[in-house]
Amino acid sequence: MKKQSLHMWFLSLVMMTYAFTLAIGVPASTASTLTLRDITNSYASKQIRTLHDAGIISGDEKGYFHPTRPVTRAEFVAMLNRTIGVKPVASQVASYSDVTKNNWAYGDIQAAASLELVNGTSNNTFSPKRTITREEAASILVRALKQKGSTSASLSFKDVQEISTWALPSIRDAVHRGWMSGYNGFFRPADALSRQETAVILERILTLLKAQTVSSKPLISLGWQYQSTTEEFINQVKKTNVNTVSPRWYFLQKDGTVSDQSDAALVKWAHQNGKEVWPLFGNRFDSAATHAALSVPAKRTAIVQTLSWYVTKYQLDGINVDFEAFSPADRDVFTLFIQELSTALHKQGAVVSVDVPPDTNSDWSDPFDYEKLAKYADYIVLMAYEEHWVGSPKAGSVASLPWLEKKIQDLLDDIPSERLIVGLPLYTRDWFSANGSMQSSDLSIPSSYELIAKYRGNTRWQDSIGQYISSYQKQGVTHTIWLEESRSLGLKAQASLKWQIGGFAYWYIGSESSDVWTAINNSIMLQQTRQRL
Repeated sequence: MKKQSLHMWFLSLVMMTYAFTLAIGVPASTASTLTLRDITNSYASKQIRTLHDAGIISGDEKGYFHPTRPVTRAEFVAMLNRTIGVKPVASQVASYSDVTKNNWAYGDIQAAASLELVNGTSNNTFSPKRTITREEAASILVRALKQKGSTSASLSFKDVQEISTWALPSIRDAVHRGWMSGYNGFFRPADALSRQETAVILERILTLLKAQTVSSKPLISLGWQYQSTTEEFINQVKKTNVNTVSPRWYFLQKDGTVSDQSDAALVKWAHQNGKEVWPLFGNRFDSAATHAALSVPAKRTAIVQTLSWYVTKYQLDGINVDFEAFSPADRDVFTLFIQELSTALHKQGAVVSVDVPPDTNSDWSDPFDYEKLAKYADYIVLMAYEEHWVGSPKAGSVASLPWLEKKIQDLLDDIPSERLIVGLPLYTRDWFSANGSMQSSDLSIPSSYELIAKYRGNTRWQDSIGQYISSYQKQGVTHTIWLEESRSLGLKAQASLKWQIGGFAYWYIGSESSDVWTAINNSIMLQQTRQRL
């Protein structure tokens, strides 16, 4: 390398390190021992110190904060995330082409994208280094903390005509709520936001959050086991936010008895780690066995007694009933079975949850009397996936965002929202045409990434369905995947939470990537934050 080139490389490295340090600060263990040297004369010195002590902002490696320096779009998102508790998301698919995985702000911008806190400057760019304006900051604040800007509150700023039309509702709301203010009668919408101005804004929000608490029942986070041993399942659950495990232990036999594959080791581990155990009781899609067992009162009673005994014997916290593909003619006896099982288990302090498909007005959903089931069961678990199923004549998403919202809304016409658990897919499908018909194969989330990487798939975000779509060529055949990953699942979780639901369920544990849990946790946390403001 030439001497001049080496010098320029070193200078670039120094500047990148300096920008990174300004944005996120030195490590907390070091930052806490430093006194910010240049904030004494800043009007925001008190707010800067408060945020500095909270680990939200920091100075550079020499202890300088640079209070008058303008803030970039990436810096503002990172500092806002820390203020409201949003964690960086290490997504596998980048939301913007100009924020790559080696960018210091990648995780923060990915997190903000999965919560729809920010918009790009184009369909695929974010412009992370561009200075953020005051009106842009107002828009992001309101989107993060309230979702919709106010159109009724009045503004008396002398430069109100200079405010962009798209930013006016957000500025009205941000000012009305006291998050932002003007100076000498001016709002200065197009001016760059300085670091000290940012400190004032974020300290106001932090103070509001500290002053308000919301006590609410913890959300159910149920994880289904599938194709894993007890040891594997435990190790998988350790990496998740699951607080309720549902192992596949009990199945209806053709003679009307209930199989038993219970493992006391899982119950012991779960209870030692503050988790509940709701084993799955399924019918293996056997319509004939279901009819034979549920239509005879004595057999129904025997099943209830067996499950009640399992609850006592293994110290279970509940039973998750997963009966599928049975006849609509058995709708009433299935409801009666859930009533009888709930009566028995409630006497033991145990919970009954029932898995149901979305209402499709077909033989698949007709066996379920949603309204009556919700009267007896503690929770109704909506399997909010299979919008396009194996064997579907048309390729498509497992669960697009508009479809999921519609199916939740339909079900809430019949059941209370607090009894609804929304089941989310931790899988997707690879679609392709062969022999004149549409074919598909199930994919775990990591497997979908591997295929796209191997065959250099063309991946694009489709805002209308809240998902990435990736296409690739294999042996001359076009394959298409509607991806499920942290951004799509974060949006699904956020959309579901609008209805104050009882929790989430995940099919299935072990088929996800770790970043999914951060995105979902961020959605839950943000919902709780909004309730406090």
